[in-house]
Amino acid sequence: MSNSIKKQTVIDVDKLSGEFYFQSLLQEAYVKGTLSTKESERVQLECLKLLADCTERFTRGKSSSVRVEIAQGIMASNLFTIGIYLKSLPDVEAALFHIENEPIEKLYEYGLQVLKRKINVAKYFFNRVCKTKLKTANQAYNITIDHGFKPFFDNYEINFHAHEIPSDIDYQLIHPVTDLAGVEFVIKYLENLYYENLFCSYFDADIIDEVMSGYDEAYKDLLDNICAQVFQNALGCQLLSAPLPPLDISLVNLNALDKKLKSDHQAELHKQLKTAAQELIADLKLTNQSLKKYLLASLPKITVTVYQGLATHSLNKVFVPRYNPNIKPIVHYNMGIKMPDKAYRALVTEFLSCRFFEDKLAIIKEQIKTLADMEDLLIAGELESTEAAMVFDLLEDIELAVLTKRYPLHPAIDAIDYSASEVRMQQNLDAYLRILPRERLAQILGMTTTIEVV
Repeated sequence: MSNSIKKQTVIDVDKLSGEFYFQSLLQEAYVKGTLSTKESERVQLECLKLLADCTERFTRGKSSSVRVEIAQGIMASNLFTIGIYLKSLPDVEAALFHIENEPIEKLYEYGLQVLKRKINVAKYFFNRVCKTKLKTANQAYNITIDHGFKPFFDNYEINFHAHEIPSDIDYQLIHPVTDLAGVEFVIKYLENLYYENLFCSYFDADIIDEVMSGYDEAYKDLLDNICAQVFQNALGCQLLSAPLPPLDISLVNLNALDKKLKSDHQAELHKQLKTAAQELIADLKLTNQSLKKYLLASLPKITVTVYQGLATHSLNKVFVPRYNPNIKPIVHYNMGIKMPDKAYRALVTEFLSCRFFEDKLAIIKEQIKTLADMEDLLIAGELESTEAAMVFDLLEDIELAVLTKRYPLHPAIDAIDYSASEVRMQQNLDAYLRILPRERLAQILGMTTTIEVV
């Protein structure tokens, strides 16, 4: 027996399917010559006999024939059940040994017993998920847990539909479950969701809600993953050596992160994030080894997200500032009435014709009376960065806060939505804000959260 098993080491395990394990193992064994033609034909015949027996049980002995799609479904269920048993064995060699030395009917019966045990495992993880369930407004998350798995636990049928997943699962995980079916899919999904809940349990639910609202105020209607954003904000705090529980990333923090993470190589960025993740795990005193592996496995995807955020000046979509939609702005700012179009066009023509910037500055001081006109001129004035900075110097902090709110720091600039002049205006404002003293910048950015432009 030992020699027989050792012969099978030519099987490439990576080529085997998780969902169609039995079929892929037979195919690979036949191609590699470890399963003879005679044995392969014997297996096929026994599978057909098993189908006939199961079909008779399905019709309760009243008929020996069923519709083609029903027969195909029963066959798929049978093969899935056999695969479940074979996967429970120590290795591929043991699985092949049992295929060669056990009747297919026996393998099927063993598989039914494994399925029953796996249903209990699914119930265990579902219980853990329910106990660690987040308090969140996200509908996909709540519906998936509260209602999505009820059809599975009520209706999962192992005799004829073992490969099916009678459930309604919309919520997206950090690591989507692929290449699995039936109860195995459900177990893996619930296990992953449990790890995500476990990590989020280290943070206050209201804080998580504000983080997600910062990501998108309408996040309750989205399918986006909650844990991924919480983990990203936690990494941002770790990189900044900021307190973890608040998960707060201010606009000043984003500026610091931009400088800290700027790198031409994703490999270097991944190294920084991995170090931060390991420190985060230590600081939170995470003891669950599976949770640690789950979080670390998400770093390649997060690295790409951060790298793209740096490249597109949209880091605020990766490490998001918290936002409480229930806190309404307390300052209503009126940008003033714009001058008549004819007068404005004449002003712009005169402004652009000036040879010296001092003359342009004089026009601004003498003729621009409202922030609305100032904004238009900053866009239309074709100003260099240094020139724009001198114009911004004329503004009060609240006026700079209004412009910052209308042209956020590090936005994802979409060429479809912004003209070249508007992009230049945003870039000039960004450059000016970067050179301000930290205390003043923090004050200006703080104002943006309490201003409502009318």
